[in-house]
Amino acid sequence: MASASGNVRRGGRLKSWKEIAAFFGADERTVRRWEARGLPVRRLPGGGRATVYADVAELETWMRGRDDVLPSAAGDAPVPSARRRRRAAFVAGIAAVAAAGVAFIAFAPGGSSGAPAAPHRPPQQAVDLYLTATYDWEKRTPESLRQARDLFGRAIAEDPAYAEAYAGLANTYLLLREYSGMPDSEAYPRAREAAERALSLNPNLADAHSALAFVTFFWTRDWPRALEGFRRATALDPSSASAWHWYGTALLHAGRPDQALAALDQAQQREPSSRSIVADKALAAYYDGRGVEAVATLRQLVASDPEFSSPHAYLAQIYFVEGDFASWLRETAIAARLKGNPDEGEAVARAQQGLRAGGRDRMLRVMLADETGLRRTGRGSDYRLATLHAALGEKEPALRLLAASDRGGESAFVWVRMDRNFRSLADDPRFRQLAADVERPPPGRA
Repeated sequence: MASASGNVRRGGRLKSWKEIAAFFGADERTVRRWEARGLPVRRLPGGGRATVYADVAELETWMRGRDDVLPSAAGDAPVPSARRRRRAAFVAGIAAVAAAGVAFIAFAPGGSSGAPAAPHRPPQQAVDLYLTATYDWEKRTPESLRQARDLFGRAIAEDPAYAEAYAGLANTYLLLREYSGMPDSEAYPRAREAAERALSLNPNLADAHSALAFVTFFWTRDWPRALEGFRRATALDPSSASAWHWYGTALLHAGRPDQALAALDQAQQREPSSRSIVADKALAAYYDGRGVEAVATLRQLVASDPEFSSPHAYLAQIYFVEGDFASWLRETAIAARLKGNPDEGEAVARAQQGLRAGGRDRMLRVMLADETGLRRTGRGSDYRLATLHAALGEKEPALRLLAASDRGGESAFVWVRMDRNFRSLADDPRFRQLAADVERPPPGRA
């Protein structure tokens, strides 16, 4: 918040449309319209469109260079700078109230259907920890996700009955495996444990249902049950952007890019400023046959935020499929750096040397040797080995390794139905059987 002198310090947050409007000296209707023009407001997962918060530093950045008026949507009246000068006093007032021990009203970020008349209300300290953790979760960097994990844990320590904090912890583990390299074998069981604990406290918590459905889809691989879980989550809280987002991601992997785009549209309507939703929509558009549009969107995301890893990873995926290996190497190296994965960065450097020395096939052989070495130590992937053999036109080892990936329950195997790297195998009945098997649990993981 602000200091007593009225200076805004980085990390301060405003917790409602009313506070955001007062910060600008505008009315709520006006600032709500500014969201469509990029006003950096955020929502708690499952909290509904009315449950918003904003980071003061981000608002200041958005306003930078606008000394006379703020940008306005069509029909909005400009906001005089005199109003803007009142914002520091307003934020200072919030800090004074907080210092006096007057808490903000706790909102219920995991909206439910048929909620009890007297819902659980966590103490304000736990709510504040949860709010900060959610903000860090939204940033999707290795460090911010580790901070989110710790903060959700502290919120739970403050209130062991705080179901939303357990759901937030579950969703954090799901992202730690993607953005920080946490092993799937660690992340998924921890996410499931946290989601199940959340549901034991609040069976109608949409975010917990969607987190558990995510685990069930990508780890347990019980697709019918998982998709039903996502549908239940979106029915319990239709306003939850994260529930629609996870649902769309699952539908894409299930081979339904058109349905995935519809679900991701729902997510974006609820969270227009989410870079992650935009990136996932672009990937779904690529697999729906809209490649030019997808690449353009991902490049725009890279230009606007070069440190966000998902667009780099998705561009790398597309470039490999399309055979643009120089671009693939560039984007893979960036994604490895952003995820804090030096081993992958070194592997990319060796692949670059191979490409320069002997072209595409030499690069693929170098990568194959690296991945084989990792596999012997338990760190490699049968699925990645299968991808490399398929790229080299080696059908039999590719099929054998895909079968091993299926039996081993590798989470990457859930992509097999959509993976264009295996186009050369599509007519083989063994591959078609593997593509059918993907939606059934691997041995020992039902």
